[in-house]
Amino acid sequence: MVFRSHFLSLLKILKGWFISVKDILTIVKIPLTALFTTRIISAMIKSEKTAPGKKKPLTHRTGKSPKKDTREIILEAAIKVFSDYPYYAASIRMIGKTARIEHPLINYYFPTKAALFEEVLETVAAGYYQANISWFQGLEGLAPEAGLSLYLDRFLEFALKHPKPLRIIALNLVQAEGPEIIPGYQRIQSLFTKMTRTFMNAAPLNAPTNSIEMLTASFNTLAINYLGASTYYSGILGMEPQSPEYLKWVKESLTFMVLPRLKQLLGEQKE
Repeated sequence: MVFRSHFLSLLKILKGWFISVKDILTIVKIPLTALFTTRIISAMIKSEKTAPGKKKPLTHRTGKSPKKDTREIILEAAIKVFSDYPYYAASIRMIGKTARIEHPLINYYFPTKAALFEEVLETVAAGYYQANISWFQGLEGLAPEAGLSLYLDRFLEFALKHPKPLRIIALNLVQAEGPEIIPGYQRIQSLFTKMTRTFMNAAPLNAPTNSIEMLTASFNTLAINYLGASTYYSGILGMEPQSPEYLKWVKESLTFMVLPRLKQLLGEQKE
């Protein structure tokens, strides 16, 4: 117990000098194993939480943003990696390299790649869904052409600012033969279902439910693929993925596919 107390004190001091856990264990000549490192990390975090009289830095006085915690750093790195590689091609080591965090520390917060990917899907799906709700604001009373145009402008603006959610969904949408193959795959299915309900609540359609579901499923699949796999589609067209030319093509293509059917469901006469 005395050794453990002194050892944790040494870890705290060295940690304050920005020395990694791996370096600390090397300095004190202790063999490095994943299990031992994970236990040390757990003890360090626990000791920090229970340390008496320890105060948080007053970041509000200097105007600086609070420092991101380790879990948040890992999650952001995972979102970056999973937006570049599908689930089976990505690895924890890739994420650790991106986050500049040792593999055992990632395992402390997320025991498996599957658990981390589920957290990623939950995060990006929730963000995308909340944005989708906001795209319907102020569309009441607009003609179909104007309403769809404004909706698409908002969608494209979101896709430019936040491309990772669309890329993650597009990369994994057709990877699985069943929902159990990719961890958290049902979150993608749930996202499509909730967006359909949002559309039905926002648009006063007097039409069969299956017709509305076909329209929204077709639109969402095309929209996510056009922007989530933009390199592929823009390459076919000889355009740059984020160029104004390609974004204009995406808007015109989605309008061409959706507007006639939307008018029909709204009960308007065909032109």
